[in-house]
Amino acid sequence: MARNELDKNLIECRNKLPDHITATMRSRLDETYMMIREMEKQADKLPGETIKKRKPLRKGFVIAVAAAILGLLVLSPVLISPTMAESLIKLPIVGNIFKLAGDFGLQKAEEEGLATTVNESASHDGFTITATKVSYDGIRIALELTRTAPEGTEGALYHLRSIMNNTAKKGSFENIQVWLPSGHYGSLSLGTNQVTDPSESVLVKIEELRGEIPDQFDLTVKMGLKGYKRPFELKVPVVKMAGVTVLTSEETKTYDGENLKLTAKMDMTPITTRLTVNILDEYLLRELRFDIVDDEGNFLESLGGGIDYYEENKANYTYEAFRTRPKSITVKPFFDRAGEGKQYVPELEFTMPVPENPGDGSK
Repeated sequence: MARNELDKNLIECRNKLPDHITATMRSRLDETYMMIREMEKQADKLPGETIKKRKPLRKGFVIAVAAAILGLLVLSPVLISPTMAESLIKLPIVGNIFKLAGDFGLQKAEEEGLATTVNESASHDGFTITATKVSYDGIRIALELTRTAPEGTEGALYHLRSIMNNTAKKGSFENIQVWLPSGHYGSLSLGTNQVTDPSESVLVKIEELRGEIPDQFDLTVKMGLKGYKRPFELKVPVVKMAGVTVLTSEETKTYDGENLKLTAKMDMTPITTRLTVNILDEYLLRELRFDIVDDEGNFLESLGGGIDYYEENKANYTYEAFRTRPKSITVKPFFDRAGEGKQYVPELEFTMPVPENPGDGSK
């Protein structure tokens, strides 16, 4: 049988896999290849008048196998070779953004069923934007959006390089807005892991949530595509996940000859950790940053944060989730001044014990 373009792409991707992937991964990939080729064989039996309708499916098959390959590799210790990455980067990725985003908490949300599957969409001008997955833990919201484009559309929904050099095609991402009921947020980001560029799916992260946000609500999302004035508006149902542990600490510390009252609150969820700090010294609060370390010496990766402009003398910082439940957590304040690196302030350091039972101190 003659090699068609699909076969060439599949063989190219398959041959560039590292030789030492596990037998399980190899088996799953072989099953994917066989499934796609079987679908092609079935399509070949269709009447001649349907052949034109089959053509767009070929690209979808290639996207599916590329997503499968990347989904396997991102969870394995195998490194993607530069040649393989170059080959895969040409294929827009659809879905799996929670797993591919390089965010431990979101990977956990996907693997442990903590993300809610939704199917809210908006369509016009031949395009459809669909919200496929959402996760909300009271600290941040993560949302997966996917574009379905009409045949012949050039360029993917999201390609960071094209956006940066202003060469993104008509129909690609241009802007996004969100609205929360009775609440505020500090940052809104959209994108993918670099490995997945270009992509037909993007991850929207709404972080540093503040205010009286209900446990269940509709999130309003408006996404604009380049070349089209009318935005795509969606109402996405959001439900807060269970399992939030809240720790508190109130101490008086002596620093630079002065007594300082320091109050802290830590919210721990399965996918995020948030630290809220109150210090009655605005200058010091602006200058300080905070590392979080568990009783085994593991530091959490910071996700961002800073001064709370809605409440005086308060700062909020978010971090990745703990891999395992710690016995205690130490907060290590430090200065991070240009050219000096981290300068820890042991006088302001404090430790919070974590109850063994997740129900203790939880809400």
